[in-house]
Amino acid sequence: MVSSFSSTPKNISDAAPSPNNTRQDKTKMYNAVVLVLFFIVTTTYACCDPDVCDVIRVESWSDKYAKRVLEDASYVLNMTVVDRQSAAQCNLGESFGYQKNNLWVDQGCRADFKVCYLPVRSTECQKLRVNSLDYKYAESKVNFAALFLNMTVEDQQSAASCDLDNNFGFYNQNSTVWVNNGCQADFNVCYVRGAIRTTTINVSSWNYKYSTQILNTLPSATCIYSMQVANQQSAAPCTLGTTFGFMANTMWVRDGCRADFTVNYYIV
Repeated sequence: MVSSFSSTPKNISDAAPSPNNTRQDKTKMYNAVVLVLFFIVTTTYACCDPDVCDVIRVESWSDKYAKRVLEDASYVLNMTVVDRQSAAQCNLGESFGYQKNNLWVDQGCRADFKVCYLPVRSTECQKLRVNSLDYKYAESKVNFAALFLNMTVEDQQSAASCDLDNNFGFYNQNSTVWVNNGCQADFNVCYVRGAIRTTTINVSSWNYKYSTQILNTLPSATCIYSMQVANQQSAAPCTLGTTFGFMANTMWVRDGCRADFTVNYYIV
């Protein structure tokens, strides 16, 4: 069954960003370490399958931006065109895409999309004390944490303030939480258990065409958090966020960039 949706948000800042509407955030959207990739999910257990795929219709009418929130998803893994209804092209990262558990379309793209996503699944939370002594940076590793979902102050001991992303936060790259500038507190840290992996994969833009490739490590669900050039084959430049990048488990290249890339990703 195809689920149909079409709307234009009243406030674009409340919607998942598209390059056309928030060009200043384009690099963030493509390259964001998954620090802020997730809503706080409930502790409902996700059954059996690591990921779920549905066909969902999302439509951009009058070339306007539209989005849809997938309530049953913790985050979207990939989104591909199944049946395009519009004369306008539908290109991933240009006229359609996804971020967190949001789907978006723009520039007149209207299509049925196959959307694969990680369902809302059980999380683990633990209380962890981390102290920035003498106002110095400090971090603590959280074993088995692949995807941080939330980090909140439970009991602050310092006179110095503790504000998320200013003087405390987390890094999904190496499963650590950090503090700085004198913040000392007990934190409640919630995350999805998983593992971190690295691979080298070739992605090529032939004839300067836009191309995508899905990192497929089934039966596990994956989410890329960094992508770097390991061995460039093209004369055309490979620049992160401009001629190559990634979203969730999908890598993209364009404008002639051809290279072997070192890709770091999570398995959850």
